[in-house]
Amino acid sequence: MMTGTGPIHYTGVAKTLHWLIALVIITMLIFGQGFETSEGDDLAFSLTGHSSLGLTVIGLIILRILWRIGHPPPALPETVAGVQLLAAKLSHLLLYALMIYVPVTGLYTAAAHEMPVMAYGAFDLRVTLSFFGADDFEGRRFLHELGTWLLISLLAVHVSAAFLHQFVQKDDVLRRMLPGKAKG
Repeated sequence: MMTGTGPIHYTGVAKTLHWLIALVIITMLIFGQGFETSEGDDLAFSLTGHSSLGLTVIGLIILRILWRIGHPPPALPETVAGVQLLAAKLSHLLLYALMIYVPVTGLYTAAAHEMPVMAYGAFDLRVTLSFFGADDFEGRRFLHELGTWLLISLLAVHVSAAFLHQFVQKDDVLRRMLPGKAKG
């Protein structure tokens, strides 16, 4: 049983943005692997893909936040209360914060990279973001990697909670965000 009188499913736009952002983040994490061992053209390719997807995530997150402001999420089931409700709200807030923090610190790091970081293959982020300066690459990379690991950890909690709702609590929380036509 859902609380409130609003919709019980997310809108099609919200679902599309959710799954598109998930796909882009997973792809971006793949591009981000192996930076330490890549060189030359392989590193340039990875930096281009990773930075381009980071800029894309920022745009998609802004759209998602704007959409969410005008289209509040559906109410959670009445069984989600107390600490679980607080955890759900806090984890979503932290997810949004980290989905902004990680790409922004990535851009900050790119500004100090020794190689050109060609976003979309069209412009060098080091030039575009030169106002950040180019010092302390390692410190910037640390901030970016820390945020990345926090985001990965929180995403693991998010996915685990979705599966808990679907397969243990059987309360249709996951179904509200699955692609396709809403039922009920």
